[in-house]
Amino acid sequence: MKTIESTTVDRHRSREPVWSGAITSPLATRIPPDRRGQALSAIKAVHTAIFFSIAGAILLTVWDGLRGRPRRRTAVAGGMVLAESAVFVSNNQVCPLTPLAEQLGAGRGSVVDIFLPDWAARRIPVVAGSAAVLALVLNLSAWRSLANRQQRR
Repeated sequence: MKTIESTTVDRHRSREPVWSGAITSPLATRIPPDRRGQALSAIKAVHTAIFFSIAGAILLTVWDGLRGRPRRRTAVAGGMVLAESAVFVSNNQVCPLTPLAEQLGAGRGSVVDIFLPDWAARRIPVVAGSAAVLALVLNLSAWRSLANRQQRR
């Protein structure tokens, strides 16, 4: 009998990147074996910075939506989130940096190229996706309310 954990692992193993592997494979072969550990650390650092900037954009859009005050910054942050989501989904829900990290020696998994505990990293797509949908709903509602108020003037 399979456990939930093994089913999750099997599902992640079946996810192969659609387009990022073709880009990262040639790049991985150019990195000398004695530099792979350093390259992997650099990838994790860059990916962690990207992750926190996207997470900040999600939090900003949720905050502006909760306050009912969408602004230009909300649209910019929302655009960042939508762009990141499009990249992730178009690559079969595999981060484009994951194949490179795996080719350089990181373990196999959904998010192996980030400096976060495994339990937190596994939940990123569900938590971030839910927050992004919440932000979208809140901001669309706020924009609708603002438009209705301006029409009544």
